Amino acid sequence: MTADSTTRPGADTPANMLDPKVKTAWRIQGLAVTLPVALAAVALLGIAPVLGIDTLWPIAALTLAAIVALVVQLIVPEFRYRRWRWEVREEEIRLQEGLIVRSQTVVPMVRVQHVDTAQGPVMGWLGLMDVHFYTAAGGHTIPALTERHAAELRDRIATLARVTDDGGL
Repeated sequence: MTADSTTRPGADTPANMLDPKVKTAWRIQGLAVTLPVALAAVALLGIAPVLGIDTLWPIAALTLAAIVALVVQLIVPEFRYRRWRWEVREEEIRLQEGLIVRSQTVVPMVRVQHVDTAQGPVMGWLGLMDVHFYTAAGGHTIPALTERHAAELRDRIATLARVTDDGGL
């Protein structure tokens, strides 16, 4: 199934975990958030004396930026990874995710209208791909599967949902 499966606590809990390399992808994506904040804090620290600002505030901002960066880079990806579960069954797709609030989504297979795979530059570098599937109510994603596994899963969902190449049923 996946690179890492765990014992299921209940029948409603999806069985599969994401590829562990997703934590690296999430950390790289987290840099887009934390790096500008850290650079702004460093810049504020550097120009504070010129502006006549007490350096206590820039130091506090830099400390806060460092704490946020550590949380976003080290802790959040680990917890997201542990919480994310998915499973494709013959009659439904089950997703479980959530860092603070855990959500469980059940998508009946007969409602799936379209399925595809996608890969951005970070995921491509890590050899990972996302599987997207859509219903009339919106889209859902199973992220971070190996390229081969994502292609196989996309085709399996399409077969189970009886989706044709044009997206129709």
